[in-house]
Amino acid sequence: MLRIQVVPSGKNDAYRLFRSHVTHEAQTWFWANRAKTKLRHKNSKRGYIEVGGSEGVLIAEVRPYDGRDRYLLTEKFVGRLTAWFPEELAAINIQFVENDTQRRKKRR
Repeated sequence: MLRIQVVPSGKNDAYRLFRSHVTHEAQTWFWANRAKTKLRHKNSKRGYIEVGGSEGVLIAEVRPYDGRDRYLLTEKFVGRLTAWFPEELAAINIQFVENDTQRRKKRR
């Protein structure tokens, strides 16, 4: 799993900026749940990005179903951030996190 932290410049709130932009202006991104925490891309139905915020910092966890989707979701997400907010962001940090939870098979 990848964790992406988006740090705003100045007194901007990266989480609010991003959430508002996806809700009102995005064409290829959409919210997959009502709470607006699961973000999906129209070209990748096999994964999503879990979005949250803390003190103005946008925290996103890329949760793909396979390796190819990890690349696609990360590339599209970081690309959109740099295109939408070139002046409002100070840094984008990417962390590689090990998955603690493995998918379990259901037993009958």
